[in-house]
Amino acid sequence: MRIIIIEDDYYTLQTLSRFLETKGCSTQFHTTIADAVRSLLAEEFDLMLLDYHLPGLNGTDALPIIQEVSPRLPVILMTHETTREDREKAIRAGASCLLKKPITQRALFQAIRSARPSLQVNKAKKRRK
Repeated sequence: MRIIIIEDDYYTLQTLSRFLETKGCSTQFHTTIADAVRSLLAEEFDLMLLDYHLPGLNGTDALPIIQEVSPRLPVILMTHETTREDREKAIRAGASCLLKKPITQRALFQAIRSARPSLQVNKAKKRRK
């Protein structure tokens, strides 16, 4: 699974990217919508993780641009603040779902399965002693 991540917080970006890569995903990350759009024009991705609060453009305002460039790409919005109104606005704008930060592994897996049921992230293998 190829996942593009747009996040301006370096720690969150690195944490998500490393975690997804350990589960067999290929990740590409950007800190701005403009850089992400250039990547979307050049490559195909299976899923996008998009920060709601970005410099210059918030996630729901960026969704129409992303959908124009890559109309079938599922987008999962991520934010620290979530209200019922935020969730409804995100879904109306075209997001698959809205995840509250800090994002748990379980919530991330559920969101990915919901957005792309045909694609699976490798589950962590339990160690036996």
